[in-house]
Amino acid sequence: GSWQQALCMAAQLNLTKDQLAGLGRTLAGKLVEQRKHSDAATVLEQYAQDYEEAVLLLLEGAAWEEALRLVYKYNRPDIIETNIKPSILEAQKNYMALLDSQTATFNRHKNRLLVVRDLKERAQQVNLDNELPQGQESDLFSETSSVMSGGDTSSRYSHSNSRISARSSKNRRKAERKKHSLKEGSPLEDLALLEALSEIVQSTEKLKEEVYHILKVLFLFEFDEQGRGLQKAFEDTLQMMERSLPEIWTLTHQQNSATPVLGPDSTANSIMASYQQQKTSVPVLDAELFIPPKINRKTQWKLSLL
Repeated sequence: GSWQQALCMAAQLNLTKDQLAGLGRTLAGKLVEQRKHSDAATVLEQYAQDYEEAVLLLLEGAAWEEALRLVYKYNRPDIIETNIKPSILEAQKNYMALLDSQTATFNRHKNRLLVVRDLKERAQQVNLDNELPQGQESDLFSETSSVMSGGDTSSRYSHSNSRISARSSKNRRKAERKKHSLKEGSPLEDLALLEALSEIVQSTEKLKEEVYHILKVLFLFEFDEQGRGLQKAFEDTLQMMERSLPEIWTLTHQQNSATPVLGPDSTANSIMASYQQQKTSVPVLDAELFIPPKINRKTQWKLSLL
């Protein structure tokens, strides 16, 4: 529920000051569990009259400017030295460690993806070079003809299939994703790597606002060296990932994943190639994995003063 509504009800019940403070602490604890540190700090300061704990929660939630506002509101500049500055420096170190970890994991996954793709391409080439065992040609062409004739039948169900809800599609997508494994040699390892790489890029992109705010307070307290170090590390990480996007999300592999099994110009060899590829083809639900994540160059996060 809403913490604001809870406090409105408390006012109508004419709670005592101590009861209101107790309620405020309880609500603040729940808000912290939801990672709503700023709301929790507001409740503690205004209803529990505990601005010191409110400042600590704001620092935990990286709400640096709001923490400073409370410090100056209650004339407690000593908290800047004892808590705010150490918290900012600790956060800077944590961001540096996070970027190192993201970079290392990204490069490891990217290199492994290139290896897996190379192995798959070699395996497909070997399959093409090997002739079909005698007697299998008829089975193959029988299967392909049944696939071609199945088009009319499938259209009968298109109307009923359109009723499938978005929630059902989402559940199927989740179930399909569970099959992905980063374990080396797993059937869909390349998809698992692609998914992991996309998540790393997206999570790094989302750090821009956080990094911008900590750069401002680093500059405010004259931690210029730490600010420049973080700004350069973040910029290097973003540029490295952006340079890697065309190599990871290549048009060739997208086209290969969508290669039609049949067509009017199909030959025995092309059908065989498609048939072999179909055995390990990308599920339709995973098509979105072949859409590269976006890095928005227009987002302003750098601090020119550093």
